Amino acid sequence: MYSKKNLNNLSVNTLTLLIFILISAPNTIAQSDIWVGTWSCAPYAAGSGNTPPSPYIKNNTLRQVVRVSIGGEKIRMKFSNKTCSTPVTMKSVKIAVSTGGSSIDASTIKELKFDGNSSVTMDPYGSIYSDPIDFSLTPSMRVAITIYYGEADSNTDITSHVASRTDSYILAGDQSSSESFSGAIVTAHWFHINTIEVLSPSTSGCVGIIGNSITDGYGLSGGLQNRWTDIFSEKLLNNDQTNDVGVLNLGIGATLVSGSSPTAGINRYKDDLLKQYGLRWIIIFYGTNDIAYGGTTSGIINAYQTIIDDAHSRNIKVYGATITPFKGSGHYSVVHENMRTTVNNWIRTSGQFDAVIDFDSAIKDPADHEKLITQYSNDWLHPNTAGYAFLGNSVDVNLFTNIENNYPLIADAGKDQTVIDYNATGSQTVVLDGSNSFDFGNDIAKYEWSIDGNIIATGKLPLVDLPSGINTITLTVTDIDNNTATDEVVISINEGSGIWLEAECGTVGSLWDIKSDNNASNDSYVTIKNGNNSTSNATSDNSGLLSYTFSVNTAGTYTLSTRVFCPSANDDSFWIKMDNGNFSMWNGISAPSWKWVNYPSTFYLAEGEHTLTIAYREDGAFLDKLWITNNPTTILDLGGTATNCGTTAVFKEKTVPVRIYPNPVTDHVHIEAESSNFQLNIYDNAGCKLTSEKIISNSTNLNISDYCSGIYFVEIIQDKKTIVHKILKK
Repeated sequence: MYSKKNLNNLSVNTLTLLIFILISAPNTIAQSDIWVGTWSCAPYAAGSGNTPPSPYIKNNTLRQVVRVSIGGEKIRMKFSNKTCSTPVTMKSVKIAVSTGGSSIDASTIKELKFDGNSSVTMDPYGSIYSDPIDFSLTPSMRVAITIYYGEADSNTDITSHVASRTDSYILAGDQSSSESFSGAIVTAHWFHINTIEVLSPSTSGCVGIIGNSITDGYGLSGGLQNRWTDIFSEKLLNNDQTNDVGVLNLGIGATLVSGSSPTAGINRYKDDLLKQYGLRWIIIFYGTNDIAYGGTTSGIINAYQTIIDDAHSRNIKVYGATITPFKGSGHYSVVHENMRTTVNNWIRTSGQFDAVIDFDSAIKDPADHEKLITQYSNDWLHPNTAGYAFLGNSVDVNLFTNIENNYPLIADAGKDQTVIDYNATGSQTVVLDGSNSFDFGNDIAKYEWSIDGNIIATGKLPLVDLPSGINTITLTVTDIDNNTATDEVVISINEGSGIWLEAECGTVGSLWDIKSDNNASNDSYVTIKNGNNSTSNATSDNSGLLSYTFSVNTAGTYTLSTRVFCPSANDDSFWIKMDNGNFSMWNGISAPSWKWVNYPSTFYLAEGEHTLTIAYREDGAFLDKLWITNNPTTILDLGGTATNCGTTAVFKEKTVPVRIYPNPVTDHVHIEAESSNFQLNIYDNAGCKLTSEKIISNSTNLNISDYCSGIYFVEIIQDKKTIVHKILKK
């Protein structure tokens, strides 16, 4: 840049040329365009009664209609599977202008792709962005997103936004290019769609709104898209100073801002709000449910303060909406009204919010300040259609005219971790997590992970092998303008100490079945034969017992962890005893899928040999693997190598040395064992076996180019020993 002093020393010709360039080519100094949200909804599990109806979505087509706020010529979409335990495959996704109901303007159809591919699979609990596409999106446009699914469950954990207030449509087979979608099955929910973003000038931005059913539009129907946030968006669009401000409604009905629920605002705002591109403002409009369902004024205020502080650290403005009256509804009592008054006074007078949106003053009855104005009430808690419009029109758009561009680049290296080297190999594979790093309007260009200045990995979620000890790792993120930010994470690799036992490799009584399951460690588990129950006392008959003999070389207090699957409250228990002690009942084990669960009692073990005995209590409880240790910690995945399958259990048994590279992998991965002849299995993140091969030599070069991006597990079985490594497919 030229300083004023330098300009004084320029020749006339040079100065003239510089002025000419600045005047005649203004685009050369324009700031970069940014991604800005134009539509979004808060994703959560559908729950009972809200899942896709028959014919369901697997191998079928779902069309969903949304109304955007601001427009643009280039868009991209985010899809979410954040609540579901199984992958979701979308074979084709298309977007088009909606012409009403299930119909579209076929001439506007554009296909969304994912890394250039039409088909994509979302990992369990994952999400994915489409590639940007050219699409002429006008302000307030209604668009239809049509998804042709492959494998996709329609269970209660399907990711949805139940209160779409508009119809969605299901047709059998691939109907992704259908214009009318006639004959479709109708459902009034959204599934898997999360956000639409437009590429916009750097002076644009969006406001994210979190709240409960009043923000989510309770009582509205018919696809009119007339929540108060929609009316507010129209008001912004009709003002020349705010017509580039997007509005994102992230409300969820029946929710609180405080508390431990996964749908509470305090537990969702980081994902729902702070990861929105182009976010400049937040409106918080909660309180009625906190007051009615056991919340406290301090809990509400503390939740507000946490969100305010976090947003302010990113230079995002936060506006507080006062709690509207609810006298006449079931929420009302004198105590509850006093709580509402206390919270509203704090919102108005604390000075913590950047501004106040006083919905309470706007919509309260002048004759009774504890009630809604009659003409705007639906049920004395929620507004009616006219009331929602009144609230939307009451928001001052001048609060959204002061554009700032001082938004920090955020590096987030994740939480510190303590990881156990279960098999005492001297190192452990760890996933580094930079996914919470964020740039205001664009994707982060580069992630670099280093130790003492030496780069050890790149990428958002790399897999690295770290040695035993304390590893201090620096994440450096770089944006498209070469600005950088850093953060540190400390990962401690502690040497493992414990005994891993496969349930099926002990002394198994004849009443027990050994069954196969690709999701179980060693592909097997044990369960008592159907019809055998002993709920009052443990059996003394050896046919009903499992026993495991092992040795420890250090006396001390030991814990027992078990990998179990207990489908219901009628099959969730065992009897447990150590050595010659008495059996203790272990009941109420919560494990609706394969899960590590800690036995609630501990054992004092002397140095030497011991025997753990397990008796059946209820049929239907499955037992896969056990870990006995004097150094308990959280167990990941399948745990360490079991030492009781074909050999005597010995403390700190070593594993099969294996080399796997490169990692992360793009298409081919090289796997090398210490000696020849080993069994190779590869599992996806859901535990499904994808590959099973017998390798005759000591190495193989495996082609996984057809695998989707994500985490996979490589299992090597050799000489009756097993080792599992994670790999990351780019």
